[in-house]
Amino acid sequence: MTKHFDPPVKLADGRSLSGVDETIAALSDTGWPERGPRRDEALDICLKVRDGHRSVSEVRPALILAAQEANILG
Repeated sequence: MTKHFDPPVKLADGRSLSGVDETIAALSDTGWPERGPRRDEALDICLKVRDGHRSVSEVRPALILAAQEANILG
């Protein structure tokens, strides 16, 4: 069962991300435009949340920073 955060994070391409698994997929996608430190941190947090080592409440702010870094925040 995937863990969710609310409200969803909207990206410039129209996607709205609200689940840890879909966020992992988006951040891992070769189409993610900027593979910088914020993206790496967000992906690390998501993986640790999935494994039960971090809180789902940490995902949304990390994803927002990664999307801002990539200039794709909706």
